[in-house]
Amino acid sequence: MARVLVVDDDEACRLAVGRILEAAGHQPSYATDGARGLDAYHPQKFDLVITDLVMPVKNGLMMIREMCEAYHDPRIIAISGWSPEHLPTAVEYGARCALPKPLTPEELIQAVDSALNVDAGWDQPYI
Repeated sequence: MARVLVVDDDEACRLAVGRILEAAGHQPSYATDGARGLDAYHPQKFDLVITDLVMPVKNGLMMIREMCEAYHDPRIIAISGWSPEHLPTAVEYGARCALPKPLTPEELIQAVDSALNVDAGWDQPYI
């Protein structure tokens, strides 16, 4: 079981991701924007972050950049439906992988399992 911080301003998406995580045995917590995600995140508290890119207050790209500057190698998965062209930038900033929305439960769980398995590495940053 992993503790996962889900950061997304879209409540339906946030809760859908949470339900998928719970069904796979993980424990989700939630933040509604990048600023709240940064405030909530501590490596001792969360094993993984799943973040949208387009959000008010602080977008996901800025959150990823700041999180990677503040903490050593945080495990982050970026997701986006509105701006999939920014997914490669999310990986450049430090996300382990980037997924376009909509995504299937299988795609999400595969990415979560890969991001959590540090020894296996992640050889497919984009799905």
